[in-house]
Amino acid sequence: MENLYQSKLRKDIQHEIYRNPTFTVELFDKEYFWTIKTKTIWSFTMQRYQIMGVELPEDKDYVRKELSKLRKHYQGKWIFFQLGIVNEMISFENSTNKCEEFREDMKEIRIGLQDCLHSDYGFKTAFRENMPTAWITYDVTKSDEELLKDMNESCRKRVKKSIAAWLEYQIVGEHQYEEFFVKRQQTANTKWFNTISKVQYERLLEYIENGKWMLIWAFFEGMMIAWTICLFDGTNIFCPYGFFYRKFSNIGVQHFLKFKLFSRAREHGFKTVDTGGWAPTGFPKHALASVSAFKESLGGTKSELYGSYDIVINKFLYRLFKLWYSFLHK
Repeated sequence: MENLYQSKLRKDIQHEIYRNPTFTVELFDKEYFWTIKTKTIWSFTMQRYQIMGVELPEDKDYVRKELSKLRKHYQGKWIFFQLGIVNEMISFENSTNKCEEFREDMKEIRIGLQDCLHSDYGFKTAFRENMPTAWITYDVTKSDEELLKDMNESCRKRVKKSIAAWLEYQIVGEHQYEEFFVKRQQTANTKWFNTISKVQYERLLEYIENGKWMLIWAFFEGMMIAWTICLFDGTNIFCPYGFFYRKFSNIGVQHFLKFKLFSRAREHGFKTVDTGGWAPTGFPKHALASVSAFKESLGGTKSELYGSYDIVINKFLYRLFKLWYSFLHK
């Protein structure tokens, strides 16, 4: 898995689209960019300092020394900051390792890892997960037959059913950009999840140059029923935003759209497709568990990452911050 979190694409999205303040810092002999996310609720201003995509060295003494310097530098300035660590625990094909025993083993391994990071470095498991603990990528150099073979049986049936139902797909024209946003918002409102704002969407359209992105959509009997935005990053395609009408899930519209995207990506020389981060294996109550199950059904390679951890500067204020944050989000 490429380090998307420290890529130029993500830097641009954070700076140009979301307009989050950013700065750079040297850590573990590498230069990382940080983001500062600010949210004002009532008369309170909440700031989260994040550095996503950190590669943690194996030398524990060296890591402790670097973290100690970091804590001293920001002592009295911040309450805490967050590291998103991209070290891999394990990487495996979703078409295998599906048994319950494997899931239980993965859960125990992750809990053990968290305990080690707590004791070795004083990390706190992040109370708000900003960098997912798992990532799925799809090798689109494979043939359509190989891609279908990697899918689980239910997914294969849905793709074939959607093709039999004469679903089609195509690239969205500029005159349809507004319709995409409206339908995306309708889906978000129905499912109660946050999405990109209208201003941010307009910035995205302004930022992306011709040939570096595309909107693809699936339609049924002339009706648009699913769309996704694809951003190009070298030989990789990243899909950060999309929607589909749930009432068409019985014919597998979301499975169909991803399958056609994989085919088109291969035809145009791309090697991998990223669909974002997902739930860790073995945690069925995780907020992303249901979405992760769908992505896993498509096949691909799942990488279990270390995930997000908080480095606490002021323990008392950190506890108050967590209580306040929990209260506001209830």
